[in-house]
Amino acid sequence: MVAVLSMIYGSFYFLFFKKLKLFATTVKNISIFVGFGVVMIGSVVYAWWTFAPMTADGRIFQYVIPIVPNVKGIVVDVPIEGTQVLQKGDILFKIDPTPYQYAVDQLQASLDQAAAQKQLAEIEVQRASGLVKASAGPQSQLDQWNAKLTIADASIAGFTAQLGNAQWQLDETTVRAPYEGYVFNLQLRPGNYVTTIPVASSMSFVSTEVHSVLASFSQSSIRYISVGDPVEMVFVSKPGKVYGGKVVRLARGSGTSQISASGQMITMTGQPETSRWPVVIEFDDPEGAEELPQSAGASAVAVYTKKGKPVHVISKVTLRINAWIGYLTSP
Repeated sequence: MVAVLSMIYGSFYFLFFKKLKLFATTVKNISIFVGFGVVMIGSVVYAWWTFAPMTADGRIFQYVIPIVPNVKGIVVDVPIEGTQVLQKGDILFKIDPTPYQYAVDQLQASLDQAAAQKQLAEIEVQRASGLVKASAGPQSQLDQWNAKLTIADASIAGFTAQLGNAQWQLDETTVRAPYEGYVFNLQLRPGNYVTTIPVASSMSFVSTEVHSVLASFSQSSIRYISVGDPVEMVFVSKPGKVYGGKVVRLARGSGTSQISASGQMITMTGQPETSRWPVVIEFDDPEGAEELPQSAGASAVAVYTKKGKPVHVISKVTLRINAWIGYLTSP
């Protein structure tokens, strides 16, 4: 665009000096003409980059969730296929439930036994209480059965809690989709052993509930960008099409400012800071955004700030030229 502005301004030289002959072709006049052009074009470019900044560093952002089961075991069924569209709650895979079913059955039997002991203790408490009232039995026997009744109540409470946890583990042998989305690079097969270790996830689940664009801008061009500013975007995979959106979040920071705790001293390089700040953009048409895959790259992203609206047209024209040039991209 700078070259286009320079060519347009250069055409005025032939118009004013050659065609209309309004000015004499002297060193002074040419110097004034060139100097004025440099200042004018520089001012326009500065306003353009400041009030309608553009970037080619943008991509579709979606949440990727590592699927780690809550129980470990051997996979017995994987009823899905890679990139298959799934709804929240759909089954991803099943773990062999046999050992967990045994645990439930064992605890259920222990709970039934504790309930029977409680029932016996209640009967004996009533019997011993009647004997004590009739002065036909010792108080110690009643106290003994009251203690056994208390122990039975505690056993029932403990087994009930253990049974609830065992039932939860049994239910967790069926792993379900946490959101609407799909599984990318599905390699899990029946016979694989899965664990509950977070670093050993079984698969990666891509959520399709959020379609946002993460674009980076220089620290100088981001200063006038604010939440709610309109945005236009062009993607390499969809040449000729311009997508609308708006800024929803600004992250005024980067990883270069993060210092981890260590025993090392901070080393300053003396180099100027060139890190860029990310801007989160939301599509105006969420349904249209669904045709763009996760991590789809944007060839141009333009943000139209609340200031300098006359220069917005430069970004609009540049972005649309970029959209049509996308047809010439080598496959």
